[in-house]
Amino acid sequence: MIGWTEPSGRVIGPFTYTEGLYQRATGHEPFVLSQRWIDARGRLDPRAIHNVSTSTDVIGGNSGSPLLDREGDVVGAVFDGNIHSLGGEYFYDGALNRSVTVSSTIIRAALADVYGMNALVAELEGN
Repeated sequence: MIGWTEPSGRVIGPFTYTEGLYQRATGHEPFVLSQRWIDARGRLDPRAIHNVSTSTDVIGGNSGSPLLDREGDVVGAVFDGNIHSLGGEYFYDGALNRSVTVSSTIIRAALADVYGMNALVAELEGN
C-alpha cells in the first residue's frame, strides 16, 4: 500500500479509516451520512481500514476488480483511482497514479453492523 505526495507538497496516506468517515461527515453534501451509518457508529471499529491506495495501474472499467494480498486472498475491491490516474489509459506515472480500493474489512462490517445482513455475511464466509 502506498500513498502519494501532491505536486503542492500535501502528503496523502495509503489508508483511510472508519473514524475519518465520521470526522468528515458535516451533514451537508457531499458529506452526508445516512441514518444507518450514524446509528452504527458505536458498533464500528474507528481504526478499521476503510479504503486503501495502491500503486497498481487502474483505468475506467477496472471497478470491481479484486485486490489480493501476497497469499492470494481478496482484501478489497477496486472502485476508483485518484485524479492523477485519469490519464492512465495513455501513460502511467508511478509517483502519482493510484488505484483506490474499499477494504473487505469494512465491507463485512457494513453488511453486519450497518445493514444487519448477517445471513449474507455467513454465506460469504462459508458458514
